[in-house]
Amino acid sequence: MTFAQFFADNLNTGLHWAAIGFYACMMLGGIGSAIALSIAGTQAAGSLAEKPDLFGRLFVLMALPATQGLYGFVLAFLGMQLTGFNTGAEMSLNKGIALCFSFALIGGVLLFSAVNQGKASAAAINLTVKQPEKSGGALLIPALVETYALLAFVAGFLLLTFIQGSAL
Repeated sequence: MTFAQFFADNLNTGLHWAAIGFYACMMLGGIGSAIALSIAGTQAAGSLAEKPDLFGRLFVLMALPATQGLYGFVLAFLGMQLTGFNTGAEMSLNKGIALCFSFALIGGVLLFSAVNQGKASAAAINLTVKQPEKSGGALLIPALVETYALLAFVAGFLLLTFIQGSAL
């Protein structure tokens, strides 16, 4: 049985719908982080070719967009644990669909915040290369975008808790 056949045959259970949402959250967060790391890393590589002594200051700016992939992974893992995914626990179809759409949308927020954080990191890298003494302030530029990734992470945890405990 293939993965696609498994889901096609079992989309009448809440647990399978929830799994789709968890996987979407993890996948979208990871895709966003990969794109963002490419944006920031490309900018840093060009900058480091001219000023290799700035590697320590640029490293955090390059790595910061990776957090959305981590948030998506943690939310998916936590979701599977709390819903009893590994034990084959029962879940109503309504709960599963609610979790599916909630986590897919959270994954979308993670995707877009990661890509935009990669762009903000690239701008902060430019600032740091031109004015190394401003590296601390430059870190705030992508850190502000991180706020929305953190809000999505907290929202995912709260939605998981509320939907799992609801009467849906």
